[in-house]
Amino acid sequence: MNISNSQSSSTTDLLSVQQLSWHADGQLILDNISFTINKGSFTGILGPNGAGKSSLLRCLYRYTKPDSGNVLFNQKDIWQHYGAYQYAQDIAVVLQETPSHFNLTVHDIVALGLVPHKGLFTREQASDSKHIACAIEQVGLDDKALQSFEHLSGGEKQRVLIARAIVQSPSLLIMDEPTSHLDVRYQIQVMELAKSLGITVIASFHDLNLASAMCDQLLVLNKGKLVEQGTPQEVITSEMLSSVFGVCAQVSAHDQHQVPHISYFYGYDSKNKKGDLNHA
Repeated sequence: MNISNSQSSSTTDLLSVQQLSWHADGQLILDNISFTINKGSFTGILGPNGAGKSSLLRCLYRYTKPDSGNVLFNQKDIWQHYGAYQYAQDIAVVLQETPSHFNLTVHDIVALGLVPHKGLFTREQASDSKHIACAIEQVGLDDKALQSFEHLSGGEKQRVLIARAIVQSPSLLIMDEPTSHLDVRYQIQVMELAKSLGITVIASFHDLNLASAMCDQLLVLNKGKLVEQGTPQEVITSEMLSSVFGVCAQVSAHDQHQVPHISYFYGYDSKNKKGDLNHA
């Protein structure tokens, strides 16, 4: 287990979570979680279904207030020192399910990124239009700027939401399993696009190999607890996969970038002794 409980602050820390706990319907969902996120880093959150990944992210983007503990952004408590609009100027969120926006165009959706800075009914200026167009071009959808958002594919919708985040100009982008319903090509494309923005990113993943390839740091949740924390090399091990996810797997270095790559075994009970796998 690779857990650091240090509470010391640093000028490189953008986000600090300190002893965070949260209950729902009398059940403990998040249990005494502590970690820090460095500026410019890409952090992945892993864990089986029900581990608390989405609940944790909701606490980070100020949707859910924890029962105890603190979330500090730039060394300031997000509930005591930030209002909703002020926090939205620094935090952008892309969720798993794309929202319904009726007949709004791609341009209209991306323009919503200006709302935290200008308000909902402020007239779009020429400089705003240029900024929006550049963001749409950056995600490769300039030929669909006037197309209805509802008529796009799942991968295209997620790229539009990232363009909205670009216009929002955040310090931190939070993504809650944004690729879980996408084809493999778009999973890779969306996460590489997020990584290319050069800002701090926190994203939850179902695909552990994709997380290993994209992330500088991984946090592993299990039953509401933070059970592993560190680089992909430190976190992605056959022992962790067995204890947290209940699967048998072999971990090796990926041929392209040498990060841990998981090959799963089939037809094996994860409770078998490790030595039994050596005969597979």
